[in-house]
Amino acid sequence: MLTPDSPPPDPVPLVVDLDGTLIRTDLLWESLARRLRRNPLAMIQILFWWSRGRARLKQELARRVTIDPATLPYHERFLAFLRGQAAAGRRLILATASDREMARPVANHVGLFTEVLGSDGQTNLRSENKLKALTDKFGARGFDYAGNSTADFAVWRGAREAIVVNASQSVLKTAGECTRLGPVFNDGYSPFTTLKSVLNELFIRSGYLAASAAGLLLAAAFPGFGIAGFAWVAPALMLAAAHNKTDRDAFRVGYVAGISFWLASLYWLLLIPVAGFPVLGWFALSAFMAMYFGLWTWLLAGKIGAGTWARRNLWMLAGAAAWVALEIFRAHFLGGFPWNLLGTSQFRLTPLIQIASVTGVYGISFLVVWVSLTMYAGGRAIFAKPDSRFAWQPEVFLPLLAVAILFGAGSYQMRAPTNTIPRRPPLHITLIQPSVPQNLIWDTAANSNRFEELISLTGRALTHQTDLLIWPEAALPEFDDVSCTAITNLVRAHHVWMIFNADDNLWRAEAKNQNDYDSYNAAFLVNPEGKLAGIYHKRKLVIFGEYIPLVRWLPFVKWFTPITGGYEAGDKPGAFKLTPRGEQPRARVIELDRDPANSGAHQTINAAPLICFEDMFPQTARQSVRDDTDFLVNLTNDGWFGEGAEQWQQAAAAVFRAVENGVPIVRGCNNGVTCWIDAHGQVRQIFKDKTGGIYGVGSMTFELPLPDQKSAPTFYNRHGDWFGWGCVMLTVTIAMGKVRRAMTHAGVKGTVAAANGED
Repeated sequence: MLTPDSPPPDPVPLVVDLDGTLIRTDLLWESLARRLRRNPLAMIQILFWWSRGRARLKQELARRVTIDPATLPYHERFLAFLRGQAAAGRRLILATASDREMARPVANHVGLFTEVLGSDGQTNLRSENKLKALTDKFGARGFDYAGNSTADFAVWRGAREAIVVNASQSVLKTAGECTRLGPVFNDGYSPFTTLKSVLNELFIRSGYLAASAAGLLLAAAFPGFGIAGFAWVAPALMLAAAHNKTDRDAFRVGYVAGISFWLASLYWLLLIPVAGFPVLGWFALSAFMAMYFGLWTWLLAGKIGAGTWARRNLWMLAGAAAWVALEIFRAHFLGGFPWNLLGTSQFRLTPLIQIASVTGVYGISFLVVWVSLTMYAGGRAIFAKPDSRFAWQPEVFLPLLAVAILFGAGSYQMRAPTNTIPRRPPLHITLIQPSVPQNLIWDTAANSNRFEELISLTGRALTHQTDLLIWPEAALPEFDDVSCTAITNLVRAHHVWMIFNADDNLWRAEAKNQNDYDSYNAAFLVNPEGKLAGIYHKRKLVIFGEYIPLVRWLPFVKWFTPITGGYEAGDKPGAFKLTPRGEQPRARVIELDRDPANSGAHQTINAAPLICFEDMFPQTARQSVRDDTDFLVNLTNDGWFGEGAEQWQQAAAAVFRAVENGVPIVRGCNNGVTCWIDAHGQVRQIFKDKTGGIYGVGSMTFELPLPDQKSAPTFYNRHGDWFGWGCVMLTVTIAMGKVRRAMTHAGVKGTVAAANGED
């Protein structure tokens, strides 16, 4: 309060900058961090606003982001100076480049300013714009100005006095050259204050840094890096990042973990030799798949792992079941994308994964998440009771015991039957790996040379012992009269069976012209006499690769994909039947035999064909394996993806198709991983080129053991995904309870608010 002895107030108003001056940070960057924290995908929206000017960006952020002024880092010594000036009766004006509506709450909180000037969505009140507004209002040199940055030089040149706050020495020096230098408040200055605050908001307080680390760790558990142990840690780290978060924030944490995982693990999509589309597909697929991770953290949000020991264990089991439920849902929803299911990362732990013969790969996913959640609970127990050395042990006892039992049982299962089953003579299989780049596959002018090279490579690879020759998907450039004759001559000359891939075009019943046909991605079986002995039509088509969804109703969708046509999906599993005719002087020869009465030396050899990524789908492989199936054979073209991790990731999934169904799987690939896997999931032999790599050109011949009597179908093969669907039922129950509690809570809050309004 002014007294008669107080000096008269300075008649010149003091204009104060907000960002970096009154507060040590910047409202634009703070609001950006909070917006991205709430919705990481808002970056697209933010870039659009920014393209329309910084003033528009600030206005849009002000409409959507609320910042509590009490939480901002004020420059306390400068604020004390302002209080003294206000007490002396001086007029204080807050003039900021931040949006006016965002600055007003700060001014109200401080309680010292008589007026607020700021950006308004049209004009960015900064530098020359700010000088013009102040000069129009107070006249040239009619105000003092407190600022902190190079953007304030223009304002200082029109001010009576420069008050420098929280600035570098170079800014202080230049401010003194612009006008008369007043008080200086540079204590505690750091050029990184705003950056630290934004990073803390965006990554630390949000949990996004830990979530991103969890996603990247999980990606590293799969082939390319292949550090399987990371998979046991990543879910726990995801939950740690979501600790004490609201349901919405927990979802965002999981989403960030998910998008980090998918972007890292699906990087090989960028190797597709097409401009633009791979980047779009990579990001869109990752963004969609990340929602499953967000749903998982949302389901477990709240009191994560709290309560008694029994309640915590129920929570951990429910969390593992929820993970499995979301995996099985994405394996079926919209055609399914069961890529990199969590359990697949453990494909090298052969004894442990034998449980997949009962539960499918989902049992391994459940086990990994269960152990991870107990690690999280154990870590919390250590922090809660730092003086107790063994506080963590009760949390991890049950899952570690389960792992030990399953590992022992799997080891016994692998040893017990191996040497007790009488065997038929092995089947000699030759696999050709042409390693044709995808851009060459699309080059029809190169078809003739490609085919000649394929025939030459095959001729060099075939031995007098080969019973079955396999070409991978896309090896045959075109199935026409020329190639048909060449294939017929090849199998007759070497007296071998042959499986290869090509398009199969079938005329429609109502066909009216030569274009009225349906195309199928097909596998063909040819017998040693050169006659067609079997056809299989691929059932699981690649979305935007082999078909365009909803294109009949939404024709514009085809503009977003490089493909111009599409395939029809097959409607039933395939079965290729081959039968040994007995020993020949040169070698054992096999022929097609559909007579079930044959026995002994004439027992039928049954192969179940799969094409492309069909060995990724547990349900598809299971439907293909019948009681009499001897082995699965997968023809795939991995040349789309260069020399990346995709080949190994698909091969890792194939390991589980063998274990789940108790049959070997033979994989013929364009550029890797050409191999065969036994019924226990052991990769027995892999093709290596001359340099020792898996991606080159060459062939591989091996002996596939054939037991005299096939063992009984596995539990999984008989009953399917009973475990996974059981987890789905449990998770749906949990989700319904969570939604019901949220609705009840919202109703209570609404009732209280209404009551308060009436009072």
